[in-house]
Amino acid sequence: MAISNYELASKPYTRGLGDKTVTVVEVKLADGSRYSTNMRELAGDRTGDSDDVLIKAVLDIVKTEIDPSSAIVQAQEQLNKTKEDLTANKEYLDSVSAITEVLIALAIAQNGGMPTYAYNKVAEFIKPLVKTNRYTNGDIVAMPYPHDGNPKWPQGTQTIFKFQMQAIEGYTYKDQSLSDMLQQGVLTVVMPRID
Repeated sequence: MAISNYELASKPYTRGLGDKTVTVVEVKLADGSRYSTNMRELAGDRTGDSDDVLIKAVLDIVKTEIDPSSAIVQAQEQLNKTKEDLTANKEYLDSVSAITEVLIALAIAQNGGMPTYAYNKVAEFIKPLVKTNRYTNGDIVAMPYPHDGNPKWPQGTQTIFKFQMQAIEGYTYKDQSLSDMLQQGVLTVVMPRID
């Protein structure tokens, strides 16, 4: 198939090795009494690409050589499309994050505690304390359990903690120990239902 009456003048071939491999593509235009050819090197091994894709790649290079501003316009269009895609992805991630927070809150608020298997999955998913982050009442984090002495819940087990303070207060984590934060009453332990 031809694009704008262009077709491949010869079979594309590669030259070079490894990262320096290029595909040599020659296109021709035969339109009545008018005849022209353009040969360009495309990065990588493109011998498996369709004729239309190769012809378009060569014509894009030629167009850029003739009118460099068109390449800038094309790059700007691609950049705008990428920005739109990133915005859509960010909006999607924000909505997934909000849904996740709601589901975690529901799981933690479960009357009688979560079963251990569900608790472990939720605890692995919750983010840990982050230095210099400001936390408010009800915020949830997961960290290794700091105490040793409970054979059913050994030290180092990933555990869910909930910030507990006045609604108007906040707490900035500055690498304090979990034990100190628990003793101060800033954090409470959200335990599973241990059978």
